[in-house]
Amino acid sequence: MTTTVTARAPIPLPLDVCWDKLRDLTRAANYVPGLTACVVTTDVREGVGASRRVTSRQFGDMDETVTVWNEGQGFTIRLHKGDRPATPFKEATFRYALEPADTGCEIVTTMTYELGFGPLGALLDALILRRISKSNVRNVALSLAEHYITDAPVPPERLRELVRSAG
Repeated sequence: MTTTVTARAPIPLPLDVCWDKLRDLTRAANYVPGLTACVVTTDVREGVGASRRVTSRQFGDMDETVTVWNEGQGFTIRLHKGDRPATPFKEATFRYALEPADTGCEIVTTMTYELGFGPLGALLDALILRRISKSNVRNVALSLAEHYITDAPVPPERLRELVRSAG
């Protein structure tokens, strides 16, 4: 069973300005909650095949490799550790997309994943993981928008304010 969760956040900046920021794969530690480091690990720094290693306080190191690149609009990354999918997933991707809006643009973040473990995995997803994923995807969208506006890392207390304001 595949699960997809999506979130949106407005960014009061022109789409081309946001795209210039989004295409820089090294910026993730400034807006992904819990990341402490982000390093591009391939000679290719953008486009399909570009890969970065992110370090999370909670989960350690994980690789993220671009599988789809839509110039000026967004990209999709595969979440993995070496040749294996990131734990606990059978497969997982994260999509960042920019869409035009009346006052700038919107970031649309989407995580799609499949768990193994058959019916047990489906139950785990329904009871716990889907709720956590929705929260994480929302937090990435809100933090990314804030980071693009301020060009500063988003501290946890600021993210809590953004979540409260978003309702």
